[in-house]
Amino acid sequence: MNQKPKIQYVGQFYIHGSEARQLELQEKKKRAKSKLPMERLHKAEVIYLDPVAIFGITVALIMLAVMIVGAVRIHADWQEYRVMSDYVSRLNSENAQLQADYRSQYDLEDIRVKAAALGMVPKSELEKRTVYVTVPQPEPEMTWLEEIQWFLNGLFA
Repeated sequence: MNQKPKIQYVGQFYIHGSEARQLELQEKKKRAKSKLPMERLHKAEVIYLDPVAIFGITVALIMLAVMIVGAVRIHADWQEYRVMSDYVSRLNSENAQLQADYRSQYDLEDIRVKAAALGMVPKSELEKRTVYVTVPQPEPEMTWLEEIQWFLNGLFA
């Protein structure tokens, strides 16, 4: 195989024609500057508030408060119910005792004699009669249209 010829660029013979030569900037010697401590930047904390979420949380807290108040009230009502239930049971037992005392104080034979003296007879000796009553039908009420008609007839009659 044949070797490729070595390509050499000739740069030493290049002449700058009308081309403007670029100035080579002289490198300035940098002096070591005294460094001050860097001030730490304070990060601004931004809090984003969602109005719908805040409204929802507020409504939930209000509902919780209402539920707690309702639970306290229902507890108080149950206690009052128990007190009243005990009171009613005491009244019922007292009423039963009073009825027993009342019935034991009266002599039924004495009452029967007094009733016979007044002309009263026992229920078993009375004759029974059946009475049939027909209930009259109520007159139908006037509708609003009939009332308007009645008013106009009275107005223009």
